Parts: sequence; structure tokens; C-alpha cells
Amino acid sequence: MKNGMLASVSFGALVLAMPAAAQEAPATPSPPTANAPQGAAVGTVTPEGQGLAEIVVTAQRVSESSQRTPLAIDVVKPEELQRQNVIRAEDLARTAPALAAIGGTGGPTTAFFVRGVGNGTVNSYSDPAIAFNYDGVYIGRPSSTSGVFYDLQRVEVLKGPQGTLYGRNATGGAINVIPNRPKLGENGGEFTLGYGNYNWLTGQAAVNLAVGEKVAARFAGTIARHDAFLSDGTGKQREYAGRAQLYAEPTEQLNLRIGLDYAHQGGSSQSGFYLGTVDPVFGATGFAGYKYTPTNFSRQQGLLDPASNALLSSRFVTQAGRAGAVVDGQPYNDDDYWGATGELNYKTDIGTLTIQPAYREAKLDYTFNGVFRQAGVKEKDKQTSVEARLAGKIGPSLDYLLGGMYFDENINTPNAFYDQSTLSPIQHFTTGTKSYAGFGKLTFRPIDKLSLTAAGRYTSDKKTFDGLSQVYILFCGNPASFPPNSCPTLPFVPTVRSTAEMESFYTSRGIPVTSVPLYVLPPFLGGSQTAPFVLRSPIAIDSGLKNEKFTYRLAAQYDLTSRNMLYASYETGYHGGGFSFARGVESYKPETIRAYTIGSKNRFFGNTLQINGEAFLWKYKDQQFTQFGYDLGSPPATVYLTRNIGNSTIKGAEFDVELLATPNTLLSANVQYLDAKYDSFVYYAPNQGLPPNTACGYAPITQTATDGSVLNVFRVDCSGKQAFNSPKWSLNLNAQQTIPLGSHKLVLQAGTRYRGSSYSSADYLSYLKSEAAFVSNASVTLSTDNERWFASVYVFNLENNQRLVGGTTNSAGVISAAAEQPRTYGLRIGGKF
Repeated sequence: MKNGMLASVSFGALVLAMPAAAQEAPATPSPPTANAPQGAAVGTVTPEGQGLAEIVVTAQRVSESSQRTPLAIDVVKPEELQRQNVIRAEDLARTAPALAAIGGTGGPTTAFFVRGVGNGTVNSYSDPAIAFNYDGVYIGRPSSTSGVFYDLQRVEVLKGPQGTLYGRNATGGAINVIPNRPKLGENGGEFTLGYGNYNWLTGQAAVNLAVGEKVAARFAGTIARHDAFLSDGTGKQREYAGRAQLYAEPTEQLNLRIGLDYAHQGGSSQSGFYLGTVDPVFGATGFAGYKYTPTNFSRQQGLLDPASNALLSSRFVTQAGRAGAVVDGQPYNDDDYWGATGELNYKTDIGTLTIQPAYREAKLDYTFNGVFRQAGVKEKDKQTSVEARLAGKIGPSLDYLLGGMYFDENINTPNAFYDQSTLSPIQHFTTGTKSYAGFGKLTFRPIDKLSLTAAGRYTSDKKTFDGLSQVYILFCGNPASFPPNSCPTLPFVPTVRSTAEMESFYTSRGIPVTSVPLYVLPPFLGGSQTAPFVLRSPIAIDSGLKNEKFTYRLAAQYDLTSRNMLYASYETGYHGGGFSFARGVESYKPETIRAYTIGSKNRFFGNTLQINGEAFLWKYKDQQFTQFGYDLGSPPATVYLTRNIGNSTIKGAEFDVELLATPNTLLSANVQYLDAKYDSFVYYAPNQGLPPNTACGYAPITQTATDGSVLNVFRVDCSGKQAFNSPKWSLNLNAQQTIPLGSHKLVLQAGTRYRGSSYSSADYLSYLKSEAAFVSNASVTLSTDNERWFASVYVFNLENNQRLVGGTTNSAGVISAAAEQPRTYGLRIGGKF
């Protein structure tokens, strides 16, 4: 704590030392205003009509300049979203150094991390740790963040716990996706159309219509489709979406807006590629470690590629007593999302009342590969929410905001299966969440230049879970036998969706399906140390959780001048507990975070230089972590579970510089230094003779299984290791040069993104480290002076660097992994009418 605060004091002193004579600013801007009925425009120029643009945000539920907002926030403008080719949720990680997003291999799901805070939620058992808000509505499922990145006003990435004003469970931050709103008195539209390699077709269009003097409508749509990124035909995109909004101002005091949206996601996720193989090595004294052998396969050689399956099928699988495993399950997405949002703003003498009801629904049917032969989910999600806020002023020096939120989510998953060749859970379950919250914020200005803020939120979450996971585990006799038993004709687990199909498949072949391992039964009861069998191991959960928490924020802002300010804050965050289909570890408790921040936002030299920065220190407690692991069944089963693994300390600094070097030259840089380490990180792995393959320390201990038997396990201790998805250095550099050509102009853009090395798996093996890499992009755009039309050529990922994204070892000792998007290039045209 001491070191973190010393860094903060030094940072503040650096900003204070900057020359005040360079400011040349107009009068202090007015305080924040209540919600702008139509939303504020991105890129609005300053009152003088020159210099860097002002960006209006609603990160504090009121409209205010991002440069006047005492928060750690990145604002992504529409042109940046287009330049970085942001089409899906995981693409957002290209725009903000603090943000990491993992997606693309697990169907429609994207997992977000902000400065190492997040979780790998890829199922409906738990909630994401980063709040995703679309058009002001909290989205409960990470699978429902697709089909929204078009006709946008901006995207706000809030860094740090959002325990007062936003949604639920915002331990690490919030992502606010804000579409363009209808505009009164305007008739017109815009469109873009693009085509690139991989037959990548993209298109967006929007039309604004004035319906009388007090009513306006806006319609927008998008399409995105490309061929497979991988050699096995996986990684196709087939998506389209549409949005319709109606806005009315019947009186000066009242405005109403209704929005409807729909999105379809087809195509398929990428299957992944094989990074290498891992084998135990034995010497004269027994076990001598593990040997890693790289495959040297291309990162675009998919798992279903014949060469990939040739490698997999050559590997001996001890538990099955044979070789010959293959990946043959074809991934696909067939997912539909739709929603309705209403917004009412009513100006009263005491403030502006905002009421926003919303309903959203998703129907999911998808399969994917990765570490699986095939996995699939059929699911229906429904959520209803309503939020009410009253924002106003009491006298000239006190602003207030009061609000409440109700959230009700119901998930029905009639079928989910995860075929790992020797193990397959087949599941059905329902889960529900009811959440109530009340929140408020007061900002007091005791003197002209000083603002003090206190905000708080009380949250009550009630969760239920009712379901059955029937786990089938394939055995060739006793797996502890040495040398291992041989079952050369034993079929691997088939890709079936029902328990009846699974049991019929094996019993028709004379292989028993039993609830008791054959190798523990005496011969007169059918026991055998060598006969193959399938163990049926049911995991049933019918449980509920209730979590309650009060979180708060204290902040101070001091305006050095009208364009230079310092701020400091202390805030707390909370992420509720949840469930896992795992015996003995069916649920986990909430996690909490405390965050200290000091920062400064500045404009200099006639509003042509912007320098923002912050230093931060976060203390993370009872951190939740989701991974493949073993439960406390007898025998233990491989499951995907969430556990409270311990605590961590996260500290660092981030600087953002933007320079309008000439009226036609814009340069920007954003750099983050992050020191995120686990103070404590402990998990358990089964002891079946060989130690775990990990770079962490471990020791043999025992645990008690759910049936009372004793399990031999290893206690794995990764304390002191770098936090997941937390590169030490992250950097974005961009340059834009405009060349006037009479009534036209040529715009040259170039940029690069650097991410340092990081880990995303709990074994911390060197070959599973995501390597440091630069990813650069460039574009040349010709347009009219008024931008009525444009034509642009672009290239993304010039270096063709496909950074590693995780990796998991399957039952054959082969590591399946994923990689970032390859090089893409193409042409875009567009216009306004």
C-alpha cells in the first residue's frame, strides 16, 4: 500500500509541474447535466471551433465531457471501431490497453478481463465480472454480447470496480455500448460497404427520419460474413443484425424512446490448433519430469484437419487403453438474440426522472471443439430489468443522483454435452437470478474548484440452480495398473446428446455402464482389474444462494484550471457467488475488490495537446477463477468449475497522450504498466501416481470425497505468480495525416498495438505463455471535404502475428490452443445522404 501511494503522489507532482502558461482556456465548463434525451454527439468540437474534440460521455449517468469526468475511462469513437475492425465483442481488446477479451473458440461467448480482473465464464453457471451494458441495459449473459457493434455513438470502457452506478457484479469494470439515437428534424442516412480477403463482406447502414416536428425514427442494420480462418473450414462468420428506434418529445419536459433490436449469429467458432505434445519421462529412479514437443503446426491448421487428426490418433490414451482418438465434431453457431428497451426522461423542478424498462431474450444452439471432440449447448435465456434514476441539483453546489434497479434472469438449458473422448458430461439445468439494488451519488462543491463525491449501492442477489450432470467416464480396466491395460477395440466416447444414446451405444457392444468402478468390486460381483467399462457418475444440484453487499465510492476532484484537473478515489466492488457442476465444490462465494486511484486530465497549448494519466492500486480478495479441474467425487471427474483461489494485488499506471501537431496531423499514444500478482493462489489436482505438470509448487495431501472416502491429491500453490491476462506492458500508437486536395482530402492512418507476454492457464508452463507481440494496421482514405462519400483501403495485422490465447492438454497429452485473428485486408466505401 505504501509503495502504491508513493507512486500516486509522484504522478500527481509530475502533472502539477507542467507549465500552467500553456493552457489558454476559456471559462470553466458548466457542471454535469442530467441525461441528454438524444445522447451527446461524439467528436463535438470545442467552442472555439478548433483544437482537439470534446467527447461527451454518460459514464456517471449524466452527460459530461470525458475530460471533466473523474474516472478511469477509455472512450472508443466510431471511426476507431471501424479502423480496428471491431465487429464482435472480443474485437474490443484491440482498442484499450487495459482490456483483454477471450472469445472465438467457445461458441458465442466472450470473456472480458480488465487489468487481470475477470473470469473465464463460458457457461450459464456463473456471471461475468465485467458488466456489459448495451443501450443502458445490463446484459447478464456473456453469450449475448453479439450483434451490437454498428451505428454506434461510442463505446465506454470503465476501468476498476463499478460498485455504485452500473448493473450488477462489476468487479473489474464496465463496458458501455451506446448506439446512435434518433434526431429530431433530420432526414438522412449513411452506409459503409467493405470487402476483403477470406471473402470478408461487411456492411452497415442507418437512416434517420423526421416524423413531424416532435417525433423521429432511426433504423440501422449490419451484415458481416467471411470464410474460414482455419484449414479445417472452421472460423466462419455469418452474422446480421438490425435495430429500430422511435423518439418523441411531446413537451419540453418529457421525451420518450423505444428501441427494438435483433441479431443472428451463424457460422462457426474456430476449432483451434495443436501447439505440442506432453509426455512423462522416466529414468533409472522413476519419474523424471515431462517432455514438451512442439508440433510446429501452423496456427491456422485446425483440429479437424487430416494432419492434426493424424497426430492425435497416433497418441496412446492410457485411460482408454488404446490410440485412435480423433476430433470429428463439426462446430456451428445458430443463435438468435432480440430485445426491447424503453426510456422515459421527465424534467421536474427537483431534477430529471429517467425510467428504463427492458426485456431481452436469446435462443442458443451451438457446438465447438477446442479441448473437446465436440461440445454443444442448447439454451434459452430471458431477462427483464427496470432501472429508475432521479438526477438533479440542490442549490448551486450540490448535485445528486438517486436510483434503483430490478433484474430478473431465467436460463433454461435442456441439453449441454462436453465430449472429451474418454469423459462426457451430459447436462440439463435451469438457473435463475433476482437482483435488487438501490444506489445514490452526491457531489458537493464547497469551493469553485473542488468537488467531493460520495456514492453507494446496496445489492441483493438471489440465485437458484436446479440440474443434473450425468458424467460418463470410459475405463480400460484399472487405470492405476502398470503397464497400462490394453483395449485396442474399445470405442471412444461418441458425440451424442442424450444419456439414452450414450448407454445404448456401449451396452449394445457388451460394455457395461455402471455406477461403481469394476476394479473395486470382487469378481463374484462382476469386478475386474482388466475389463473395460463406462462409469456413470451423476452430479445433481438443487440449491440456492443469497448474497448481499454494500459497495461505495469516495472521490475528490480539483480543477487546477478550466482544462486541467486532478482526481483521487477509493471504491469497492463486488461479484456474487455462483454454482459449478462439481461434487463437493458445487458453489463458491463472492469476490470483492478495493481500488485506490489518483489521476489527472489535461489540455495544453490552445487545446492541441491532451495528457491524461492515472496510477492505481487494487486489492482483490477471494478471487474467483474458472478452469478445468477435478471435483471431490470418487473417483474424481474432470469438470469446468469456478473456485475462490485466493487474493491478489494489482498496481500500475496508465498514460494517454493525444497531440494535434498541425490542423491536419493527429498523433496519439496510450501506454499501461501493470504489476498484477497473486498474493495467494491455491488449487488441487488428483494424485494418480504422477505429479501435476505445472511450474507452480506442489505437495501431496489428502481430501475427503463426497462419499467419505479419502482422495489422494496434490496441493498446487501458484502464489506470487503473474495474474492471468495481465501483460506488464501494453501500448497503442496511432497517427493520422490529412492531405487537402481541393474539394477532396486524403487521410493516411497507421497504428500499432503491443501487448507484453502473459498467461491464461493455471499451470504457468513456458510454452503456454502468450508471447509479446505487435499488431499493426494501416489505411488510406479518399473522401470529399464534407465526407459525403469515401473510399478506403486497409490492412489489419500487418505482421500476421497470431498471439497465443490459452491452451489445454487433452487425454492424449496433446495441447489444443487458440490464436488471434490472422492478417486481413480489403476495401471500404461509404457515404451519407
